[in-house]
Amino acid sequence: MEGLTELLWLSIGLFLLGVLFEDRARHLSAAGWLAFGTFWTSRISVYLAENSAIKTFLAVVALPVSAYVAYQIVAEERDALLKLSQAVAAMGLIYIPFYSVGWLNAALIEHTAAQTDRALSVLGVNAELVERDGMDRLFIVTNPATGEEYRTYIILACTGIGSMAMFAGLISVIRAPLRRKALAFAVSIPVIYALNLVRNVFIATAFGHQWFPYGESYIVEMTGTYEGYASFFWADKVISQGLSVVVLVAILLAVMRFLPEVTELLDEVLDLLGIDKKPA
Repeated sequence: MEGLTELLWLSIGLFLLGVLFEDRARHLSAAGWLAFGTFWTSRISVYLAENSAIKTFLAVVALPVSAYVAYQIVAEERDALLKLSQAVAAMGLIYIPFYSVGWLNAALIEHTAAQTDRALSVLGVNAELVERDGMDRLFIVTNPATGEEYRTYIILACTGIGSMAMFAGLISVIRAPLRRKALAFAVSIPVIYALNLVRNVFIATAFGHQWFPYGESYIVEMTGTYEGYASFFWADKVISQGLSVVVLVAILLAVMRFLPEVTELLDEVLDLLGIDKKPA
């Protein structure tokens, strides 16, 4: 993990150097994208172990896409992508400390677990929050029908810090009046925080109460897990991760309402992907 974190710091450092040294900004930013893509591609094995198809796909395409962005910055001299590089740097400065600093990581996980526990209690879910020696936290939910116990872990990915850092970083680099930036912040960060708690409650309850036992034998065989895992698979890997994409797009549209300047960056990304934004 330490070596991988250094790759992230390297990419962020190169992006920041690109801001300081404008005459070398293109080459520094391009190098930053290569380091950034290498980091996420190195996570493929982690996401495969988590049985996350969406994250695995994103990790697979991370390096090719990052290399293409680097090429566009240097060869095609696309200035808007330099602003995108600054946004990624700002996101990294927010996210990496929580990823790499032990006490920050533990404090955020502890806070998220405590809030999730309160929500589960209010809803009357028979869940026990177990203290652990590591940085993660564990919920044991007792199935009301069978009395069996199902365990759900709260890890850094369950805190929503990645999505919150993404929007906070994007908003921070946009040049706009403070009032509009504050409104954009209000319709993104608190909403992500609240919906992430809803996600945690949903997954723990769906798993513990075995709401989605569909395709149990096939999923257990495919993932090499255990009986009962299907409900967790559908709740987390399919429903929650699928809806998160929809929710993040909706939040982006809300942010663009208050910060139309974001549209320039979005247009550049869509153009980079070869997506025609103009109606036929």
